[in-house]
Amino acid sequence: MTLWYVARAAGVVAMIMFTLSAALGIVTSGSRNPERRFWFQYVHRSAAVTGLVLLGAHIVAVIADSNVAISPTVLLWPFASGYRPFAMAIGTLALYGLVLAAVAGAARGRLAHSRTFSKYWRTIHIAASVGWALSIGHALLAGTDRSTPWMLAITLSCLAAVVGASFYRAHTYAPTNLVRTR
Repeated sequence: MTLWYVARAAGVVAMIMFTLSAALGIVTSGSRNPERRFWFQYVHRSAAVTGLVLLGAHIVAVIADSNVAISPTVLLWPFASGYRPFAMAIGTLALYGLVLAAVAGAARGRLAHSRTFSKYWRTIHIAASVGWALSIGHALLAGTDRSTPWMLAITLSCLAAVVGASFYRAHTYAPTNLVRTR
């Protein structure tokens, strides 16, 4: 049972960390205040890294748990899982998106001088948003706790946090708010 608890706890807290990172990324990207932007980006990146570490723990614990029929091949061929193949495929695709965004984020400083990389940075970074959304789908479909009130509350709260951050950014940094009147 220990691996089951580790897998569940790591997966849930990883989703919460990715939600924090996503919400801060949404709010921060429109900020013009350098000090606020610095601290929000710091927490945004720290939450993302923490989420990745917990995601790794979640994957290792799930694969190591002998009570669940999930092998490491699910990371390469997600639909081959004997346990909820569609939910596992969504989780694997979420992993791909989050890792792609993390690798691109880690390389951003080194590749900042590249016009091509800078031009496509936001497009590549959208992989994190897709990964986050897929992780919400994975949480709703995969876990044994998925239909419990506490898990539904956490998952829906994560969804509400990112939607709320999006509405905040759209309202606060809308182009009509930036237009100066005479």
